[in-house]
Amino acid sequence: MVTYSKEEIAAAKKRGPEHHLSNKYNFAGPGTFYAERMKGSDYYEGLMKASGRKIVGTKPYNKPYDKVDSCGLPHDKVFNNPKATAKEVQKADAVFQQCALKAAQDTNIPDERLRGIFAAGGFELKKRLEDAGVLRKGSWARGGETRAEHIARASKKVVSKTTKDTVSAAASLAKKVIPGFSLGSKLMGALTKKGTKST
Repeated sequence: MVTYSKEEIAAAKKRGPEHHLSNKYNFAGPGTFYAERMKGSDYYEGLMKASGRKIVGTKPYNKPYDKVDSCGLPHDKVFNNPKATAKEVQKADAVFQQCALKAAQDTNIPDERLRGIFAAGGFELKKRLEDAGVLRKGSWARGGETRAEHIARASKKVVSKTTKDTVSAAASLAKKVIPGFSLGSKLMGALTKKGTKST
């Protein structure tokens, strides 16, 4: 029988819940107890019981349930690494996305196909939100972009958009006041570039 330290139980209690694409899945979905599952099916099951947590998935808990769930295994390995860069996490997201789409295409099981398509779509949305600065790059992973890096990147996007909007509004107002006024696309580009650099 496996025994658990107070620290292991306390850490498990602190964690958020596992939200997998299916209650039968062991890996595909946010919050996977990856490191605990990799210590063995019995280890994971025992720790969940010892910490009063819900056991998620299908025995053996350290093996993927189907093709879509198997896409989550290498993805979770990257997500569990606190030293993984934002680029590495986003690459893992892209690999998972392609894997889930292929699994959806290859299966004859309607539910598995639907989960693969849903998972791929979810990662597309995540990527767009990260690129827009709404989420940090590598969100939901232990590594990825730091909070400070995210705030700095998001601020640049806001400042850049604000500068362009301000110059556009000024040019539009000038057109109304001065007949035939035009900044021209080159000057407009130079002004908006200057505006972003000076902030």
